[in-house]
Amino acid sequence: MVVIEFKDRLARFGYNYIEKYLNAFGVRIEVVNGTEPKSLQEELVADILAILSSFSATLYGHRSKEFRKKVREAMKDIEAAEKAE
Repeated sequence: MVVIEFKDRLARFGYNYIEKYLNAFGVRIEVVNGTEPKSLQEELVADILAILSSFSATLYGHRSKEFRKKVREAMKDIEAAEKAE
C-alpha cells in the first residue's frame, strides 16, 4: 500500500496510469485528502494544464537564466571597458 496526501503529490499528470500499473502488482494507493471524483474530461483537462504548466516553467526558467547570464557578461564587459579608459 502506498499512502499519499494528494494525487498530484505522486504525479503531476497520469495518476491513473500509475495507479493501474501498481494495481497490476497488487499495490493499492490510498489518497488521504482526496477530492470529489472528476469526469474523464475534467481529468484530461487537468492533466493537460499540468503538463503545460510544467513545460512552461521549464522553458521560461531556462530563458530567464540565459538572460541573467547575458546581463552579467555585459556588465563585466562594461566594467572592463571603463577600467581600460
